Amino acid sequence: MAIRHFTCTLDRGLQTAKHPALNMYQTLQSYFCVFWRLAGYFILFILPTSVYAETAGTIVVSIKPLYSLVAHLTDGISKPVLLMKQMQSPHHYNMRPSERRLLANAKMIIWTGPQMETSLNKVIEQQASSAIIVSAMQAKDLRTLNKRNLHSHDHDAHTSTASNEQHNMTDPHIWLSTRNAIAISEHITAQLIRYNPENTGQYNKNLDTLLSNIEQITDFIKINLTGHNEPFIAYHDAFQYFEDENALNYIDSINFNDETGTSLKHMRQIKKLIEKHNIQCLVYQAPKPAIIDTLISRSSVKAVALDPLGINIHDDKNAWFELMQQLALNFNHCLSS
Repeated sequence: MAIRHFTCTLDRGLQTAKHPALNMYQTLQSYFCVFWRLAGYFILFILPTSVYAETAGTIVVSIKPLYSLVAHLTDGISKPVLLMKQMQSPHHYNMRPSERRLLANAKMIIWTGPQMETSLNKVIEQQASSAIIVSAMQAKDLRTLNKRNLHSHDHDAHTSTASNEQHNMTDPHIWLSTRNAIAISEHITAQLIRYNPENTGQYNKNLDTLLSNIEQITDFIKINLTGHNEPFIAYHDAFQYFEDENALNYIDSINFNDETGTSLKHMRQIKKLIEKHNIQCLVYQAPKPAIIDTLISRSSVKAVALDPLGINIHDDKNAWFELMQQLALNFNHCLSS
C-alpha cells in the first residue's frame, strides 16, 4: 500500500514544479492510482474471504486416521481440515492459537472421543453449542476392547460417573480395526447427511467407494499376516485392535502409562518373558525409546517401528490406508525369522 501512496501523491510535486510532461504523466498516474486502489481492495477484502473460507464453516477432524476416512467421504463436496498436525500425542496435545481458532470457526468437529483426544475435552464441550460434534466412539456396531492393564492409573482414577469410568477403561485406538473403520465411516456418513442433506447421493456414493477400498486393504492385511503366530511384545499397548482382528500373538507391553514410566520390577518380568517365549519381535512407536536398546542388548530380538497415527505419512487423504498397509508389512517383517 506504500507504493500506491507514492504513485498517487507524486503528481503534487510535479504540479508545483510545472513539469512539461505533466499532462502525460497525470494520465498515466491516474491509471496507476486505479490499479493500486483495486489491488488494495483485493488484499483487504478478497483474500481474507478466501482464507476464511478455508477455516470458517468447515469440517474439522482431530487426528489423521479419521481425517483420511472423512476426506474420502466428502470427496467432490468439500475438503475437511486436519486439526492435529504437530508430532504430539493426542492425549497431551498442546494446541496453537491458530488451531483453537480453527475449532472456534468449525461447523462440524469429528474426533475419536474423550478416551483418545484427552486434551480436547474442554474445548469440545465449549463448542457443542455452535458446532455439530461427531464422536467415532459412538458409531453403531463399533467393537471396543478394554485396556489390557486395568490396574493402571487410568482405571484407578476416581471418576464422577460410571460412564467416565467406562471411558477410562476403553482402548481408544479403534481405527486400527478394518471392521471398526467400516462402522466409523457409516456413522460419519449419517452425520454428514444430516448436516448437508442436499448431497446425500454423493455421500452415499463416496461411502460405497470407501467401503470397497477398505475391503481391499483387509484382504492385503490377511495375505501378509495369516499364519503368523510368533510371539511379540510392544513398547506401548496401542495395537490391540489390529492384533485382535488378525490373531497376532501379543505377550505383553513394556509401558502402559506414559506418565508413570516402567518400573524395574516390570522390566525384569519382560526380560523373563522374552526368554520364556523366545520372543524375537518388539514393536514401538517412533521415536525409539532408549530403554529398548537396553532391554534387547545382547539378544536377537528385532525392534521395528510402527506408526498407528500416521504421523510420518504425508498423504493425509490416504493416511488410514497407508498406515494399515505399513502395519501389516512391518508386523510381517518383525515376526518373520
